[in-house]
Amino acid sequence: MNPRLWFPIGLAASALFLAGCGKKAASEAGHDHSEHAEGAEGEESGVTFKEGRGLQLSPEVIKALRLVTAEAEDRALAAEMNITAQVFTITPQVLASARLPADQIKPFEQSSFTGAKLVRIDRSAVSATRLVDLVFELDASANHKIGDFVTLALAVEPKSVLTVPRSAVLEGATDTFVYVVNSGAYLRTSVKVGARSADFIEIADGLYAGDVVVVTPVDQLWLAELRLTKGGGHSH
Repeated sequence: MNPRLWFPIGLAASALFLAGCGKKAASEAGHDHSEHAEGAEGEESGVTFKEGRGLQLSPEVIKALRLVTAEAEDRALAAEMNITAQVFTITPQVLASARLPADQIKPFEQSSFTGAKLVRIDRSAVSATRLVDLVFELDASANHKIGDFVTLALAVEPKSVLTVPRSAVLEGATDTFVYVVNSGAYLRTSVKVGARSADFIEIADGLYAGDVVVVTPVDQLWLAELRLTKGGGHSH
């Protein structure tokens, strides 16, 4: 990390992490974690939370975080995608499989690959893992061996879709979301994503053109919300 950025970012991170613990040590004997739900104690650190509105940050915290926003907007997205598959059989066909999140496979269903053909989509585990297996038939002349990893590339024809910068999207184990500017606060909003390029990602559902989202630092906002609503990793 650039040492010149450490001081303001460090201050902001401390404010976010300590947002749920503003009381002095002398009052900790009667400390009630239920107060964090409304972020009452976060006022001392400049970070509070209100259900339905989102995180509220003081101007000092916003400045220290160097918080950046951008509008969701339509753009022609020529997504370049790579997928890594592993060869699992070589007779009578050379077959390789790749496992992807279920909400990311649509572009692959409608695309062609150089030296490979998508022959099957196995959704048998999707209810438990949210993952699907794509099975490809590879060009037999490439002399693949069982266990080999191959990178398959495809280019999707450019089309106009709603996009945000890739850094605005945080993809967790159970949810994919962005932080939307909401009347001066920052509201976590679930989204469905689609095609991706090096810099942008398609928002298939959850936002409208013109919505303003946080580009950075999304992960720190998420940690602050966890602290204020669930006391996750709470410490004094």
